[in-house]
Amino acid sequence: MRNQQSRIFILLVVVLSVASITFSHYMPRLTVPIRNGFSFFVVPIQDRLNNFGKFFVSLFSDRRTLNETKNRITELEAEISRLNDTINTLRAESYENDRLRKLYNLSDEYAQYEKIACRVIAKESTDWFQVFKIDRGSRDGIKVDMNVLSDSGLCGIVTYVGYNYSTVRTIIDDESRVSAMTQHSLESCIVEGDVALYNTNRLKITNIKMSGTIVDGDRIVTSNISSKFLPNLLIGYAADISVNDNQLSKSGYCIPVTDFNNLTEVLVITKLKSDSMLDR
Repeated sequence: MRNQQSRIFILLVVVLSVASITFSHYMPRLTVPIRNGFSFFVVPIQDRLNNFGKFFVSLFSDRRTLNETKNRITELEAEISRLNDTINTLRAESYENDRLRKLYNLSDEYAQYEKIACRVIAKESTDWFQVFKIDRGSRDGIKVDMNVLSDSGLCGIVTYVGYNYSTVRTIIDDESRVSAMTQHSLESCIVEGDVALYNTNRLKITNIKMSGTIVDGDRIVTSNISSKFLPNLLIGYAADISVNDNQLSKSGYCIPVTDFNNLTEVLVITKLKSDSMLDR
């Protein structure tokens, strides 16, 4: 029954379509009012459908553009991150090259001594490198009392030697006392470590004779009479030299040439002062 009704409906539509086409072809003037009336209802609907379609096309286009922009931003962020890593690597290499250049210049300045380059691997004090460890030991020829250089001059002295590491006590340590002298006049003095005083980037200079000619700016170096330190190793520069209250001696300060806040590499002189004394 349903199939028969469907056939009748289809046949009716076909007949009406053929009749409409024939009528429009042979009597076009009579169909103008019908077309105008039909367009009166259809055209607004078509316009709305077109606008609706344009809206979705624009929406999908904007979404595609947004996704492309997000992907591009992600790519640019990855590129920026890669460039930052490269910059940080180059900066670290530049800093290391500067340190190694200073170490090379220092080695060249004391060319008369054999030296071993070492890396600082640990420090035993919290604020400054009063006592620290290096990555060389007895297997590398390091011995107790070997002098240690850093930056532009004396840093400290080896106090303990293990198989593959050693301990260094710096000249800012409270226990450090270095027999010193001025480089130009050979006027003797003592440079003493004082951690509290090092907050002002200074060491003590004591035991200056009243007749001594040490003045501000003099280069202070290790003296010939030191029992453990080799002679003429630069310690720092004299500052604020004045007469003591007892009117019997003078004292002042030494501004060290070594930066004890950032020690990374040092040079250990392999010649002992005791060996130098035996060579005479």
